[in-house]
Amino acid sequence: MDNKINRSNSFYWVVFALSLFFSLPFNGTAEAQNKDSLLFVLKSHLQNDTTKVQLLSDIASGYRDTNLDSMMLFANQGLQLAYKLNYLRGEASCLQFLGIGDLRRNKFDTALKYYLEALHIYEGTNSKKSQCRVLLSVADIYDRIGNRALAIECYDKCINICRTINNLKTEGLALVDVGGIYADQSNFPEAITYYINALKAFEKLKSNEDISMTMVNIATVYSGMGNYKKAKEYIDQGLAINGVSDKEVLFSNYVNSGVAYCQMQDYTDAFKAYNKAIAIADAIGDIRWKNLCLGNIADAYYKTGNDDSALAIYTRLLKEDDQADTIIIETGKQTIGAILVKRGKVQEGITLLQEALNMAQIKQLKQSIFETARDLSDAYERLHDYQHALLYHKLYYNYYDSLYNEKTNKRILQTQFDYELGKKESQITLLNKDKEIQQSKSERQKLIMLALVGGLVLLIIISVLLYRNSLHEKRSRKKILRQKEEIQKQAQKLEELNRFKDKTFSVLSHDLRGPLGSVTSTVQMLDQDILSPEEFSELKPEVNRQLKSLNTLLDNLLQWARHYIQGHTHANPAQVNLLLAARDTIELLNDIAETKGIGINNNIPDNIEVLCDPEQLQIIIRNIVMNAVKFTPNNGCITLNAIAVEDSVNLSISDTGVGMLPEQINKLFTSTAETTTYGTDGEKGIGLGLLLCYEFVKANNGSITVTSEKGKGTTFNVQLPLGA
Repeated sequence: MDNKINRSNSFYWVVFALSLFFSLPFNGTAEAQNKDSLLFVLKSHLQNDTTKVQLLSDIASGYRDTNLDSMMLFANQGLQLAYKLNYLRGEASCLQFLGIGDLRRNKFDTALKYYLEALHIYEGTNSKKSQCRVLLSVADIYDRIGNRALAIECYDKCINICRTINNLKTEGLALVDVGGIYADQSNFPEAITYYINALKAFEKLKSNEDISMTMVNIATVYSGMGNYKKAKEYIDQGLAINGVSDKEVLFSNYVNSGVAYCQMQDYTDAFKAYNKAIAIADAIGDIRWKNLCLGNIADAYYKTGNDDSALAIYTRLLKEDDQADTIIIETGKQTIGAILVKRGKVQEGITLLQEALNMAQIKQLKQSIFETARDLSDAYERLHDYQHALLYHKLYYNYYDSLYNEKTNKRILQTQFDYELGKKESQITLLNKDKEIQQSKSERQKLIMLALVGGLVLLIIISVLLYRNSLHEKRSRKKILRQKEEIQKQAQKLEELNRFKDKTFSVLSHDLRGPLGSVTSTVQMLDQDILSPEEFSELKPEVNRQLKSLNTLLDNLLQWARHYIQGHTHANPAQVNLLLAARDTIELLNDIAETKGIGINNNIPDNIEVLCDPEQLQIIIRNIVMNAVKFTPNNGCITLNAIAVEDSVNLSISDTGVGMLPEQINKLFTSTAETTTYGTDGEKGIGLGLLLCYEFVKANNGSITVTSEKGKGTTFNVQLPLGA
């Protein structure tokens, strides 16, 4: 599995930028007037009537893009006066501006309350055009807080109302927002369909600003699909349109072009675009816009390898903005989690990644699910938890097919073709009207239509052939991929068996030959009367020591080989009294310890029981104690303690031995050692005993850790499940 983290820019940043454009009421009268003139008129207007309410609303609109505090101050004054006058239209207008202020400050609950009050008023007065505008803002808030079902419901209601009153402007904006949701879910064909339908509506209105905004959004979809040439064309065309001055549209264009540049890995232009967007947010003091830009910048930093900057920005956003959008929270947790995994804090990273995955699955963010599943698979692989690693790798692979299939590319191209064809047909119709007086026009039009029909028939035939060919290629790729995976598994297994063979022969040739040779030579010398019985008696302790060492080595080797060949350690857990198990094991080792004058103190309480395989528990205690005896000088001390904590038992085995360096500790529980280690009396060993301890502890749902300092002894801490 590839551990490299290579994330794509998520489409939900695009949706976030789009929604900023739709949260505002359209008050053309207020924007056409100068707010300074309105302030002058307000001072001279002494009556508390509906005219004053309208003045306060218009002044609030004038501050919308420059000072949110002033906007909300005048809107609140207008609202209070409208309540007294029971002036419903004024109430609804002021409520919208209050909704804007709280929405831009991420106060979603109060913003939603204001908008729903305004919507209720418009529904009561049957103001359908105003209903459409407010429904866009309400849908935006629902989407931002993660209630996508209500968001879609509001968008559909808005589109249906717009079509009954032929409101192309608001219908186009709603279509763009729905297209953003599909882009968010990586449903690229549907996203393109909605964007192009919106583009058609805006072209009918000749609304350059809306056309510009929609074309830049289309660019983000193409860049996400890897069609960078098409994405660059739409960015250039969208930004080149004249007459774009609205700050919401400019902000949306800069953010979305930055997203597209990031996906093209053009980070220089991406940072330029994001900085322009931040300048707009700072100019009007909009925290919501600024946090959006900071999130995109953090994402760009992460992609360029600047983890420190990305971590700092996301940490601050999640800490300071307690009401941040679910989009920022999900992306922030995903990025921080991936960085923590890379830095070795794997468990902390997994916690954040799982939270991010849950949020992405609720909102159906395919791209984010795809990336987070890959990050989780890599994280669990680092922990050697291959079961979970495989689980998330399957999830990642499933979304890989969903996001990058050729059928999606062709549907997008077909939608784009239909749109371009529609434009060509419109141009032909206009040309025909200019030349209706010419008699030859009818024949020419027939020829054009025949050519178009022929072209469409040919296109359909080519599409069918390409589709069938793509299915065949996809099946072939899957078959090759399966074969490749099987070959890799076989190669890995062969490599493991080869290492096992080398290790086994190394043990047999190096560590068994010495003790066997010594014993054999001694016996031969005794048989040949080279040694007298008295001389043999002097050598007998050394022979016994060699035989005990040989017996232990053979036992560990056989246990390790059986485990390695089976591929797993099987445990049969039972209730075991820890004191008795340790006492039985120590009795077997007393003779060895006494030869070095080492005392073994068993301080384990008699009332502690563990849930563990009895035989494996004795092997664990025996190997750790023998290791302590081996590396403890004469007249040393070994102490066993145990304590029950919640649902587990912590067994500690400490010695006053020679201790270890950090690099030695790191190699204790691996089979990578190539040399024999010697105890304080020259005892031999290759670390198989401790490797067995590690495997048996893990098989019994426990853990083992080591603390040691050179010259000051070593402590092994074994944690096992507490018995009933």
